[in-house]
Amino acid sequence: MARWASLIDKRRARHPAILLDAGGFCNTAQRSTAAFDLDYFFEGMRMIGYAAAGIGSDEIRFGRKHLLERVDRAGFELLSANIYGKDGGEMPGAKHTVIKAGGRRTLIGTKGGVKIGVFSVALPLLIHEIDPNIALYYDVLDPRIAALEAVSVLKKKGCDLIIALSYQGWSKSLALAESVEGIDIVINGRREHTRPTGKKVGQTTVVDTGIRSISLTEVFVEWTGGSPRVRVRESGPEAKEMKGRDDLVELEKRYERELEARGIEDAREGS
Repeated sequence: MARWASLIDKRRARHPAILLDAGGFCNTAQRSTAAFDLDYFFEGMRMIGYAAAGIGSDEIRFGRKHLLERVDRAGFELLSANIYGKDGGEMPGAKHTVIKAGGRRTLIGTKGGVKIGVFSVALPLLIHEIDPNIALYYDVLDPRIAALEAVSVLKKKGCDLIIALSYQGWSKSLALAESVEGIDIVINGRREHTRPTGKKVGQTTVVDTGIRSISLTEVFVEWTGGSPRVRVRESGPEAKEMKGRDDLVELEKRYERELEARGIEDAREGS
């Protein structure tokens, strides 16, 4: 994360940039230190400056209460347009968010710039298959219906660009772009390519983000003739060559020290 942070800072010094995750970021692998690992991971997300993230199976598995506590401390928006709790319909995240990017700061606020609408949908099967008890607590609505509603609301809010975070897999993300008009970019959260990939479906660009922890996917948007022009780029190799940002390097060192101490403690308890 330290090298990623340096590259992101470099980009932000040149032009507006927002950081998004399409879901599955809350890795809850079978480790005794899983919650401890995630505390550091969420702190890294805060320090890098994530704007929003979608909800996938890892996030549902981790649990709503623990997830919301960490997201609140990390300071980014958690999104889900089609996952509802059965206890009164409460959602584990907001339906959508509007992010202002660019513009000129004045004494009375920011003028100009663009309004970016972001929402997230997940494939019902991918949420329900993680645990047979999930269906007792959550309803997962048709992603297409949820997307139609989100696009309608975000257009009424005057968004210049609409991004769908799609935790569905490549083929389903392509189908979402084909069936729902008004989405400019669909970012697939269930990676099926080894490198960042972009495919045009009508007026929508569908993006797959490549291998976790190796690929760093950048999506560049330029407005030409009033319409967004989208390019997808693999920036993992460039990030790898960067010097890690000092505060993130120190966070990683602190994590390693505490992880080592915890490992020694676990070994003693098992002896």
